[in-house]
Amino acid sequence: MTEHLYLEKEIRHGNVIEKIKYTNGRFGIRKKNGPPLGTTPPEQKEWQKKQTELKIWRLMNENFGPGDLWTTLTYPAGSRPPSEAVQKNIRNFLDRLRRLYKKQGKELKYIYSVGRGRRGAVHIHMVLPKMDAEKISTIWAELVNDGEYVRTDFQPLDKTHDYKKLADYIVKNSAEDFESEDPVFKKRYCCSRNLKKPAEKTRVVKARAWKKAPTEKPGYYIDKNRSYEGLTAYGFPIQYTVYVKLDGRRPQKEETKETGRDGPPEKNMNESVGESKKKNREGKKWGLKISRMGIFRN
Repeated sequence: MTEHLYLEKEIRHGNVIEKIKYTNGRFGIRKKNGPPLGTTPPEQKEWQKKQTELKIWRLMNENFGPGDLWTTLTYPAGSRPPSEAVQKNIRNFLDRLRRLYKKQGKELKYIYSVGRGRRGAVHIHMVLPKMDAEKISTIWAELVNDGEYVRTDFQPLDKTHDYKKLADYIVKNSAEDFESEDPVFKKRYCCSRNLKKPAEKTRVVKARAWKKAPTEKPGYYIDKNRSYEGLTAYGFPIQYTVYVKLDGRRPQKEETKETGRDGPPEKNMNESVGESKKKNREGKKWGLKISRMGIFRN
């Protein structure tokens, strides 16, 4: 019987293990990308956004934990600071925070994004290590309001050590500013350089057939709301599984709506009905259905 080759990637961070089993036409082939096409297609933008959410999720789980701070910083009511002023405020804020953490024998690390509404009001969502919230609030007030009161908010990260929703919100928070003509930063988020990357390993697997059911892992449950199996937009099979450490928690009930899924995007939303049917016919060879989510790339 003919053997098939596929790739299996495992990423560990926090209380989560991601396992991605996939194959594609580029595997084993050295091929350069084509020339840039100019305007980024909408489906590619969506793929990039999803990949950013995954990257932040992994960094948050790996570098932050229960008791660390989900921080919200605002400006005085009615203030509409220009991009250059916001950049300077954040730069000075981080410099002073770095000294504050160093005095207490701690290392500053952070992830943040800047949100700006249609009327120009600015706020910042930032993840920080444990620290006296009053001291952080005082530093920000001195920088943006001459030491007078300005609203700040601090929420400790919970014990799940799985912060996907917060990672998604960091990207969502920056969306309007990122797409504007005058963004504060020309990227969806910013982070410190001292963040640790999660452990990741990839191996080549030889198999006679594609195993549909993901393998169980002792001490973990499979989060079915964030796991899926199907075909990529190019018609190649993919299986994405999220394992969550039990740690005394009960598995969540499986959601029936597609909006409850997370993970790498997998569907070209602009494809024609004919193209979709063709991929589904191709998928029958593997006994799979097209996933709704889109393109996964290594």
